[in-house]
Amino acid sequence: MKKFLGIIIGVFFLVVIAGCQAKTSATVTFADEEITQTEITFSVEINDPDEEITGLITVNLLKPDGTIAKTDQIDDQDEEIVDFSFYSLENEVTYTVEVKATVGRDAIVIGTVEYTTLTASIIHITTPEQFLNMNTNRSGNYVLDNDLDFTDVAFASPFTSSFSGVFDGQGYTISNVTFSSITTYTGIFGYVSSGTIKNLNIENVTIGTAAEPLLILTSSRVGILAGYVSSSTASIENISITDSEINYSSASIVQAYVGAVAGEFRANLVGLTVDNVSITVTSTSYGRIKIGGAIGLLQEDGRLKEATVNADIHFIMAGSNLKNRDIQVNIGGVIGDHNARNNYKSVENIASLSDIVVDLDFGTTNDTTFGNYAVYVGGIAGIAMSNVVNGFYGGSITLNHEKNDNEEDVVKSFFVGGLFGFYASNKALLQIVRFGNGQTMDINISDDVTLKASQTLGDKASTAVHVIGIYGDTSLNVNLVSMVGSDTSTIYTELTDYFTSDWILDAFDAVDLPG
Repeated sequence: MKKFLGIIIGVFFLVVIAGCQAKTSATVTFADEEITQTEITFSVEINDPDEEITGLITVNLLKPDGTIAKTDQIDDQDEEIVDFSFYSLENEVTYTVEVKATVGRDAIVIGTVEYTTLTASIIHITTPEQFLNMNTNRSGNYVLDNDLDFTDVAFASPFTSSFSGVFDGQGYTISNVTFSSITTYTGIFGYVSSGTIKNLNIENVTIGTAAEPLLILTSSRVGILAGYVSSSTASIENISITDSEINYSSASIVQAYVGAVAGEFRANLVGLTVDNVSITVTSTSYGRIKIGGAIGLLQEDGRLKEATVNADIHFIMAGSNLKNRDIQVNIGGVIGDHNARNNYKSVENIASLSDIVVDLDFGTTNDTTFGNYAVYVGGIAGIAMSNVVNGFYGGSITLNHEKNDNEEDVVKSFFVGGLFGFYASNKALLQIVRFGNGQTMDINISDDVTLKASQTLGDKASTAVHVIGIYGDTSLNVNLVSMVGSDTSTIYTELTDYFTSDWILDAFDAVDLPG
């Protein structure tokens, strides 16, 4: 009997205690989830309409058995949204996020959510649908097991947010991809952060057509492989891009960066072939333009090595009512703006065969009182802030500009070089040559343009002693008049022992040499 009474009393006290525990109308909203194989990132928003929370708010990450794996807290309760990241987690495990708030003297759970980390196992891609489904695991380890043909398949890059996984193409080909629009990051892989993409052939990709170029009104980074490769830890290896085209018109007042590989690139790229790729960009505004046969903007930590680039580049400046604006255009057969200054020999073994045509009509209005229009065009890079070692250029360059009487108060400076439009580094350019076998440099401009032009460097701000020159046919025509006689570029009659790498020797032997 006493035992029975004890049980009744115990149950009574439990009920009383439960009934006395605090309750609250406070809740939590979870958002902005980012899940990888070993990391969970999310944000929380605390909703406390009756201002009942009196103390600490704790965020616990619970294992499947209910034990705490990680814990954090919200220090400033006045913050509306707080971001959390939990690292070093196990793969393919379902974790519970538990948010506890102090109400009175009690810690009450005001919200939970479950997240499952992604698999680290190899994921095999065999169909276009599986490729597009990679957006569900942006840090996955992918292997392509066969060619992928996207004919009649609506394409949108799986990675509008960053790809940080591995994609091994195993030498197979992705082909017949058609883009229906330009976005902020346009490319098959869209936006790549710390990922690896290797051993992949890309063929017959269409980003707009000559008859129907795509239009974008905001800033954009456009490349056939990726629009933006954002991290120096990313690696791109052994990539071939052939028989493809980019045609678009930009009205952006910010930027338009374009290249066959990427619009903007901060990573490591070794082993590239670009062949029979056309890039046509029309700008109607004053945004910064950077166009390269491979890369529009190569950033400080970028590297580019062993690249053969044969692209037809056509830039059209068709300004619309521009008044009192500064314009900068960088166009290169390989790199529009080479800014990879943080690494020694960041660019080496470069074979450029791209043809470049630039047509300039700035559309300056008659009430313009100032402006600075700077145009940089080069067979390897439009402008370079770091050097290149072992390279050659064997294409043609044409630049056309007609006088606009509204530009009397505008400073127009054009820099055109067979190798670099403008070079601004004290690192020496080594073993680089422009060769001619019928290729030409033709510049047609008005008399109010300040022109700096050469078959090698259009202009430079460099004290280094460079090893560069011309081999084969010479050509530098300004308004139909040859300027070869006044060009001080070194002319080589033979190149025995000139280049210093087997790769560049093989690449040079493969082209149509003079004679």
